[in-house]
Amino acid sequence: MVNSTSSTSKTTLILIVIGLIVAAFVGVFVAAFGSVIGERYGLLLALPATMIIGFLFLFNRYALLLLIMLSRASLDVILESTRLGSFGLGAVLNALIIIIALIAIFERPNPVQKVIRQTWLIFLIIACASIFISPVKFIAVKSFLALLSYASIFAVAIVVIKNEEDYGRWMKVILFSSILPVIYAFVDIAKGGYHAQASEGFRISSTFSHPNVFAFYLVLIISLGFYFYKTKAEYIPVFIRRVLPVYILLLIALLVLTKTRSAWASCFAFFALYAILYERKYLVYILLSLVIALMIPEIRDRLLDLGQGNEVINYSKLNSYAWRKLIWQDGFNFMNPVHYFSGYGLDAFMEKSPDFFTMAGGRKHGAHSVFVQLFFETGALGLAAYVWLHVKMVMLLIPFYKKNKLMIFTMIMFLLEFAFEAYADNMLAYLSYTWYLWFVLGATYAVNYSVQQNKDVAEEGPVDSKRLTTV
Repeated sequence: MVNSTSSTSKTTLILIVIGLIVAAFVGVFVAAFGSVIGERYGLLLALPATMIIGFLFLFNRYALLLLIMLSRASLDVILESTRLGSFGLGAVLNALIIIIALIAIFERPNPVQKVIRQTWLIFLIIACASIFISPVKFIAVKSFLALLSYASIFAVAIVVIKNEEDYGRWMKVILFSSILPVIYAFVDIAKGGYHAQASEGFRISSTFSHPNVFAFYLVLIISLGFYFYKTKAEYIPVFIRRVLPVYILLLIALLVLTKTRSAWASCFAFFALYAILYERKYLVYILLSLVIALMIPEIRDRLLDLGQGNEVINYSKLNSYAWRKLIWQDGFNFMNPVHYFSGYGLDAFMEKSPDFFTMAGGRKHGAHSVFVQLFFETGALGLAAYVWLHVKMVMLLIPFYKKNKLMIFTMIMFLLEFAFEAYADNMLAYLSYTWYLWFVLGATYAVNYSVQQNKDVAEEGPVDSKRLTTV
């Protein structure tokens, strides 16, 4: 009882200190930047929103977490409008997620500390160290905090999920987070879609900053929705299971309109492997969908585009994959072998890209590959640590496969989909999608771990159960 009271007092003291710091910061922010806000209404929204979020955090941080997970998929454009330089409301949410994770990790006994040590810790230490050699240290700190927020959302999920009811509740939150982006997708269609590059034709991004982010998010929701359609878990209402097939088809239609080929391939791989391993009849549906897709001119042209523009010739236009291969090759050629082990520091690739990229045109470009980016910025050591955390995640999930085959298959597919997408895109910068991915992975590990622990306690007999309950 004394220990519990002491822990509560410490937590209260931490929250009060955080509240005072936030209040002081908001005051300084208003005094320093109030004159430059002008008519930027997003910035005017940021101040009261920050205060409301702060009060929610002090009142009930897990209710705030639920609100964030429910709405984060719809907030990219809004959060961008609140930015003043490098700071905005998005930074506040990131900081709160990290703080919630730190409090959760030390507040009660749970497996999260051990899991973080086995997965994220080594990579985060290397990424943090690479800040000191980065040519853009302030930007590197921001990038590191984003990486830390991914580990934090994973840790928080492990702490908040204690049983199957918790898992069902939070997974429904993830599914429901897609409703507003789906609705807004039709607004996006009506407005003419995404207009960054006319050569790519009509694409949609909905509430996200880019069609690719929306596409990867859709693949996640489609896969998760399909799992809940197939499972007979009591925590998924019958009504939701009945609606899911229609909703999944709608999500697939929106996925097509994003024109993100790597997301198409990831979605195809998920259903193809599911069909091969569990229900062969789905192979027929997959083949039919492929035939129908190839009959649609925009899809056919998008795929055929990879067959042209593969050679670097003066004034020639490269297709997107050939462009990526060129920047990767130029980046590797630029690297001094001395930096193969430790890299050039976080965010160095984009900062140095005008110096080495043949087609830079004086502009900075991202690596468009997580693996190339990490090798350039954190060296072989950082890349190996990042690959290891995903491999270790698979190793942590595999022991639960016999009990929950489809659930674990879906989670492993999430990791494989991410690896495939990371091969040719800037996935480390896609914060909202990555939050959902790691929250679902953490929640899935937690629910299987808790079920196994309860089973072990039951098998030990009433004496041991009583002892554990008392503790």
